Amino acid sequence: MKIGMIQIKVHPEIEQNLQQAFSLSQKCIKEGADVLVFPEMWNCPYINKNIKESVRFFQRCKEALQTISKEGQCIVIGGTLAHQIENKIYNECLIFDQGTFLTSYAKTHLFEVHTKNRSYQENEVFTPGNHFQAFDTRFGKMGVLICYDMRFPENARLLSQEGVKVLFCPSAFNKTVTQIHWTPLYQVRAMENQIFCVGVNPAHYVHNTFESYGHSIITDPFGKIVVQMAKDQSYQVTEIDLGKIDTIRKRMPFWKIRRTDLYTLEENKYEGNSNQ
Repeated sequence: MKIGMIQIKVHPEIEQNLQQAFSLSQKCIKEGADVLVFPEMWNCPYINKNIKESVRFFQRCKEALQTISKEGQCIVIGGTLAHQIENKIYNECLIFDQGTFLTSYAKTHLFEVHTKNRSYQENEVFTPGNHFQAFDTRFGKMGVLICYDMRFPENARLLSQEGVKVLFCPSAFNKTVTQIHWTPLYQVRAMENQIFCVGVNPAHYVHNTFESYGHSIITDPFGKIVVQMAKDQSYQVTEIDLGKIDTIRKRMPFWKIRRTDLYTLEENKYEGNSNQ
């Protein structure tokens, strides 16, 4: 399966973002990509004011993603778009296969940070989704999370238990966190679940208080980096061997050895030496 990562440099102008989406996707398709993956909020800067304004472009961007999927006869993991339903806005990933809408997923864990210099909360603009999402494809079962979701190991584990082979994660990690946490998070999630993980960030750009840093990545079931991009706008088509999942799981049978009978916490069950 060939995966095309589309690392867009996001601009305030929707037209420029759409143009880049079409241009980079066409290059991936020419190289035989079976799956195209866009970053989180690729159609506007990751600032709450811009996100709120972008909801009026939802339908237009949805149609663009569907067109790309149909013309390229490929699966499109459509990054995320701000989708307003009644009075709520969701950070939503739309998924298409050969132009047919498959499913969608709304980000369930909303980013929040408090430092000496600033505080930021996504819940000032977004409402969290309330379910995880796996979906069937001609390559097998896949799953999707969004950005901050990757911080929570339960998400990836639950999807892996459902038989997911590749976990796609459209993201918008800022520069500081990308430099520290981005790569190890994808290595660990892939290794502990013995699946492929694909994270796609926007290319490096600065808008107001937000600075993205690229470095989109694919990690394999052993936790190794298959490919990692640099910071600038570009695309990358990479072929992965899904058969590697079974190879790794036979070599290191985590799933057989798991002690699910112990994975609950109960009071007063500790049998160790209380004098220690």
